Amino acid sequence: MNLGSTSGSSFSIASAGIQQSTEQVKQAAQQVVEATTARPAQGTVETTDALLKLKEGEQGVAANAKVLEASEKQIGSLLDIQA
Repeated sequence: MNLGSTSGSSFSIASAGIQQSTEQVKQAAQQVVEATTARPAQGTVETTDALLKLKEGEQGVAANAKVLEASEKQIGSLLDIQA
C-alpha cells in the first residue's frame, strides 16, 4: 500500500473520496430543500431519493475518514520504527 503523497496513495484517494462525498451531501441537501419547498405534494419520491443520496454521502465521508485515520496510524507506526 502506498502511503505517500503520490496520486495513488491511500491518503490522496481518501481525501478525494471525502471531497466527492461532501459534494454529494451538498447536492442531496439542496434536492431535499427543493423537493419539499417547491412542490411538496409531488416531491415524495424526489425527497426519498435525495435523502438516500444524503445518507450515502454521509457514509462515504465516514468511510473515507476511517481510511485517512488508518493511513495516519500506519505512517505513525513507520515513523516510530524509524526513530
